[in-house]
Amino acid sequence: MKILLANNVCYPYERGGAEEMVRYLAESWSEAGHRVIVAALAPGGHKINEIKNQSSLYQTVYWSSNYYNLSNISQWRRFIWHLPDWLGFRNYFRWRKILKKFKPDIVVLNNLTGLGFQVHHLCCRLGIPSVQVVHDVQYLQPSGLLLLGKEEALVNNWLAKGYKTLTEYWLKPAKVLISPSQWLMDFYQHHNWLKDNCWLKLGNPLKIHLSSAYRLPNQLRQALFVGQLTSAKGIDWLAGQWSDFNKLLLAAGLPEASLTIIGDGPLLPYLSREASLDNHLRLMGRLEHDMVLDQLKMADVLIVPSFCYENWPTILLEAASSGSLAVVVSHGGAKELAEALGYLTFEAGNLNSLFNAWSQLSLAAAKLTYWPAGEGVELMTPNDYLTKILQNIS
Repeated sequence: MKILLANNVCYPYERGGAEEMVRYLAESWSEAGHRVIVAALAPGGHKINEIKNQSSLYQTVYWSSNYYNLSNISQWRRFIWHLPDWLGFRNYFRWRKILKKFKPDIVVLNNLTGLGFQVHHLCCRLGIPSVQVVHDVQYLQPSGLLLLGKEEALVNNWLAKGYKTLTEYWLKPAKVLISPSQWLMDFYQHHNWLKDNCWLKLGNPLKIHLSSAYRLPNQLRQALFVGQLTSAKGIDWLAGQWSDFNKLLLAAGLPEASLTIIGDGPLLPYLSREASLDNHLRLMGRLEHDMVLDQLKMADVLIVPSFCYENWPTILLEAASSGSLAVVVSHGGAKELAEALGYLTFEAGNLNSLFNAWSQLSLAAAKLTYWPAGEGVELMTPNDYLTKILQNIS
């Protein structure tokens, strides 16, 4: 079978849950005997428009794009940049060329921003079944970012309503819509977005094995944050409150804790200043994936303090695979996945709520040497994932 996979960002230019999933699917499906091509974006500035990367298993076609620089331009320029996606002509001829030349049996699309929203229509005209994997709220909110307290903006803003109409039109031909979390699927359907299409809840296939229990040290002393250094991820709140958090620990007779921060982003200078003022904060910047996994194995507790709605945070699965405890915000798909993995949750932006979760783990540590894992996460193999898709497009 010939399979065309697509995601706007891809290895080696950026790493996240969707990118890891696409890479794993491409490798596994190729090993199973399928012929796979991945279409993705490369940072702008390349001398040629197409860069073909031939791995030993599959081919990646990179299209040069300014997508990677969006955070550095004004809101008005971002609006102009998005128009080719919304109007359906970005990369139109590139898509038509690769679809006609490769003639895939199925097209599996992920994040489309920067690649072009019209792909499903092109596939439909050529008689090629296409599938859309939905990773966040980007088809209701262009940034893909939904903050706590801003939910109503999606329904009360006339621009948002117009954008919703456009994305519904462009993605309606998809044979199947896939969401890793029940929360995200319910969110889209609550807003009547392609409610009548075929939806599947399928967890992202990842190359990990979940632990049956998590390490529970005698005393919790090492906390860890991994993610983008932005306010939406809650890291400025967490770092700014860390000194007060340690005061709560001391008042309760618990040892102070250090917070290690891994990641990159616009808050890096602010966090560097905070770390220079508090010796319980350690900033490591961006690390390679293997080094992140090493830090997870050494940490006592991973903290996920996001002020935005997350869908299916891969870092939670990696923590569970490393046998690490985690304390996670109690909203969105992060809450759903955390509870399925057996992790405790807390209210975002509420220091006392975080302290209560930490205290619960500390009390358990006095009696137990491990924390039981949840039983609600079923990790799919790439072949099972493909089988489910094929069963629902026939």
